[in-house]
Amino acid sequence: MPYLGLALGTSLLLVAIRNRVHVGLAAAVAALVVAAMSGNGMHVLARALNDTVIDPAGLTLLVSIALITTIGSVMKASGAMDGLMRGISSLVKDARWVAFLVPSLMGFLSVPGAAVFSAPMIDSVGDALDMSREQKVTTNIMFRHAWYYIYPISTTLLLAQQVSGLPYSAFLLPGSIAAAIVILSTARLVFPRRTPQTSPAYVGSKEAVRPDASPLALSILLSAAPILVVLLLALATPVSFPIAAAFGVLTGIFVMQPGRPYWQEVDRRFQEGAVHGIDWPVVATVAGTVFFGKTVANSPALDLAGGNVSTSLASLLVFGVVIPIVAAFVIGSHTAAVAITLPLLLPLIADLPAPSGFVVALFMASFSGYLVSPAHVCLTATVQYLRADMKKSWRLLLIPSGLSLLFTLAFWAWQAISNLV
Repeated sequence: MPYLGLALGTSLLLVAIRNRVHVGLAAAVAALVVAAMSGNGMHVLARALNDTVIDPAGLTLLVSIALITTIGSVMKASGAMDGLMRGISSLVKDARWVAFLVPSLMGFLSVPGAAVFSAPMIDSVGDALDMSREQKVTTNIMFRHAWYYIYPISTTLLLAQQVSGLPYSAFLLPGSIAAAIVILSTARLVFPRRTPQTSPAYVGSKEAVRPDASPLALSILLSAAPILVVLLLALATPVSFPIAAAFGVLTGIFVMQPGRPYWQEVDRRFQEGAVHGIDWPVVATVAGTVFFGKTVANSPALDLAGGNVSTSLASLLVFGVVIPIVAAFVIGSHTAAVAITLPLLLPLIADLPAPSGFVVALFMASFSGYLVSPAHVCLTATVQYLRADMKKSWRLLLIPSGLSLLFTLAFWAWQAISNLV
């Protein structure tokens, strides 16, 4: 029954999204189906609800998403978003580089759902490139996440190293190739194949005149101040992310260039940006998808046992590739998928002459499933923020994630030949 509930819940979620039902609502209903057929429904629901809105980690995520959307609203109200785009565009003439760099830099902020942080900027630069909403989604998701194949302080990569005992170097080369595949294929999908596009500040001008460096640098710093404050506090201090994000909101309200009536402008930013700044549909989307993932994680549906399974090609493929992909796709968490499936694989490869490659393949395979998961917080929140179509977004996202999976399968086959033939 738990496996049937998981299948029905996942199918219901996919069908609902296909028919443009709100992702958060669809995920919550799917979670109820999974729990009802788990054999201990009330216990599963209570645990999932606790993990989503009561547990410090879950509550931190929701508060963080709310504050991130508020920062975006304040920066729009203050003109900082447009100023930041103009500043970056003055330094980087090609808008395609801007679209690549913005989410890539946000990737250093290893916070679930932080792709919403770069979504407003991708929305602006995407307009200059005539991107569709779905291309903007693909840009924001793939350029942010591709680096996690090799990001040395990624939670999931650190977990994989800790559980398996492998050094970082084991992941570096194959992960770099997978990241390059994702980045290059995404660029091919979303960027125009015409002559290089100028960034928004240059659109419509025959000749671009580069502004003086000092005023430009000051303008960029002031425009980016809310984001820089969050990044600095979150990465360089022990301050929790919600507190860092709250300081980002305050920075967006109170920090401005001279020349405007100060307190009048502060009041305007507060009223227009902060008071109604939280994007509740985005928060609801995140809450619903997290609730679904936690329900699945607390149900017995993924309690798979790796014992008494022979070390065969079929077993290694199932436990090293198939199950990790399914787990990541269903749960919407790369970390959780690796935590669940890696212990199942390790007993199977313990006696192999060179087992490390199978661990790396599992890490990359689960990442492919995570990137396109309907329970992936960054994906669903970005789709909601940009008002994109999930089905059309999937069609684009499946290409880079699918190509990276093909590389993973080739890498796995090479490991299988090296160890078993």
